[in-house]
Amino acid sequence: MFKTRRKLLSQNFLRGRDLVKRLIAASGISWKNTVLEIGAGSGILTEGLLSVSKKVIAVEIDKGLFAHLSSRLGNNIALELVCSDILALDLPREPYKVFSNIPFSITGEIVKKLLFSDNPPDSCSLIVQKEAAEKFMVNQRKNSMLSILFYPWFEIKISHVFKRTDFTPTPEVDLCFLQIIKRLTPLISNNDMSKYRDFVVFKFTKCRAVGEWPLTQWLIAYTKDVRCRGSFLKWQKEQSKLEKIHRTRTDRNWRKFGSQ
Repeated sequence: MFKTRRKLLSQNFLRGRDLVKRLIAASGISWKNTVLEIGAGSGILTEGLLSVSKKVIAVEIDKGLFAHLSSRLGNNIALELVCSDILALDLPREPYKVFSNIPFSITGEIVKKLLFSDNPPDSCSLIVQKEAAEKFMVNQRKNSMLSILFYPWFEIKISHVFKRTDFTPTPEVDLCFLQIIKRLTPLISNNDMSKYRDFVVFKFTKCRAVGEWPLTQWLIAYTKDVRCRGSFLKWQKEQSKLEKIHRTRTDRNWRKFGSQ
């Protein structure tokens, strides 16, 4: 049952505890931090996080894995176990960091939920597919809309590329350790966040070639176009419908979600 469920949820679990320790050390998580873990799985990351942090909120949607985690680690007073879909769960209101081996099939949805929230994490350390990670990062050639939306508020980098044999079951794609750090001083004032987001979505909707703009152009041009008001909210609503269809496409009645 677990094997089938892991496949559906795109889960590949880390094998080595020494590697987990090195990754947690690289994340900068300490005893002062509350940590959100998404997709706790077998608990190998959970155990490592409990050894260094003040509190761990471990979320696992699979009821069998959740029961296994509860029996192993449920008595630890620093651990809050939650059996839920992370996309339907309220994020912490207190300052927090994220350290997770997230389900690969919903990587984009999870990252958007975290970084577009009213209380984004101070940092995210995520095990993700390398190809997906690169879409969140800015470069000097061509950038995705998401990378430009995140850029003023977050520094995003790949700090480690895994061997495929680091996981079970062995993945068919390359995985990496993606680190997202909230900027102490944003490149754009939070007061202008809505204007900037509207501008970026409006421009990408009209012409994908804007991905080739230099980063500095995005930071100075967003206040000059008043036609794009409401574009970001409209895009979020459209994305929500598409993501709902994606998550329910195995239901023979999945098409009904497109009209809601």
